[in-house]
Amino acid sequence: MLSSDLNKLVKISVIGLPAVGKTTMLKLLSEDVIDRIYMPTHGFDLKTIKLDNYCLKAWDLGGQKNYIKTYLKEYLLGSDLLFIVTDSTPRNVLSSRELINYSSHFIEKDCPIIAIANKQDLIKSDGRMTAERVENVLRVKTLGLTATEPSERFKLMSIIKKELNQILIRRRLKENEF
Repeated sequence: MLSSDLNKLVKISVIGLPAVGKTTMLKLLSEDVIDRIYMPTHGFDLKTIKLDNYCLKAWDLGGQKNYIKTYLKEYLLGSDLLFIVTDSTPRNVLSSRELINYSSHFIEKDCPIIAIANKQDLIKSDGRMTAERVENVLRVKTLGLTATEPSERFKLMSIIKKELNQILIRRRLKENEF
């Protein structure tokens, strides 16, 4: 692979507790069919997504505690962007804050962490938190999302495009250090 091709390869890691919508979010990104049947991710899943001239490698780690405790460090290695997905329930948001703190030990300090406050379509019906409240609790940039809605893909892609520019700047700065 040419070095110019490597510069266009981006690793996105997606983590969160079980059943928060990590896999659904990746299906939304890759324009796969989103079904309403919950199937937990065992281990991890990998999606390749083309975005302009970039090749995004999106890693989805199963949310079960044994996966997080056993594999998180290796899984996050080399991440260019980290998404923490929460289902916007208060309990899950608090657990996501712990996951952010734990994960920050295993990523480069300039790797952005973005929270996805998923299932925003349910806030009025069952007490879930708005994206703004989630952001206040997590203290990281937060995007409200309903991953089962195909129209939300553009919103997610926009935030990734913004981050791609920053990723390339960081890579160039690191190259110049050597």
